[in-house]
Amino acid sequence: MKIYNFLKAYIGSVYVGFASLCSILGLVLLFIESKTACIIALIVFCFGLITIIYGIFKAINKLILDNSESEYRSISSFYVYQSNDGQKSTFEVYRLIQCKRLFLTEIPYNFKWSGSRQPVLTSNAQTIENVHHNGDKNKWDNASIKFGRPLRYNECTVVNIKAENDDFDGTAKPWISCNLKTPIEMMLFRVMLSYKPDTFNKPAIFERKKIDTEIDGEYEYLDSVDYNTGNKQYSFCKVNPAPGYIYRLRWEK
Repeated sequence: MKIYNFLKAYIGSVYVGFASLCSILGLVLLFIESKTACIIALIVFCFGLITIIYGIFKAINKLILDNSESEYRSISSFYVYQSNDGQKSTFEVYRLIQCKRLFLTEIPYNFKWSGSRQPVLTSNAQTIENVHHNGDKNKWDNASIKFGRPLRYNECTVVNIKAENDDFDGTAKPWISCNLKTPIEMMLFRVMLSYKPDTFNKPAIFERKKIDTEIDGEYEYLDSVDYNTGNKQYSFCKVNPAPGYIYRLRWEK
C-alpha cells in the first residue's frame, strides 16, 4: 500500500501520460501492418519503462534532498597531532560520516598549515586529489577526498587524512583546529609531544571562534586541558559541540 501511494504521489502524472499515449497508439496500430506494429509497440514499451524508472529515481532523489541539505552527516571526529622533535610532525584526522545522498563519490576537505613548507597529504582509506594551496593566509587550502567505491544512502564510513609537516624555520603555530559547520556528536583531540622536557607541565587551551571570521580572528576561551606528564600528551573530548564555529586546541610551543 505504501509503495502504491508513493508511485501515485510522485509518478502518477507520468503514468497517466504514458497510458494516454498507449491508448492513442493502440488505435493507430490497428491500421498498420502487424510486424511494423509490433516493433513500434516494443519501442514505446521500452520508452515508457525507462520514463517510469527515471520518474521513480527522480522522486527518491527529491525525497533524499528534502531530508538533508548536506551531502553527508558527520558523527564523530578524532584529531591526532604528533611530533618527536618539535620540527617534523604528523596530523591525522579520522571522521565517521554517514552518506545523505543516493550515492557519494567524494567530499571536500579544507585545511591550513601555518608553517612555510606545505604539508604532504595522504590517506590510509581514501584517495586525496586536487590539492590546492592558497597563497592568502586568510583563506583555506582545499582538496578532494575520493572513496574507493561510492557510498550509498545512509551508509557510514571512516574518512582518514594524514598531513606530514616540516616546520624547518620555526614559523608554524602550536595548535590544531577543526571547522565545524554542522552538528556532530563528538570531537576528540590528542596531541603527543615526546620532545618536551620532563619538567614541562603547562596546560593547553581549548577555544573557538565564529566560522565566518578570518583565520587569525579572535577566539573565545572554553576550557583548560591538563598536560599528561607521564605520556607527554594532551587529550580532550568535546561532546555535542555547537556548530558554526572553528574549534582549536592550543599549547605552548
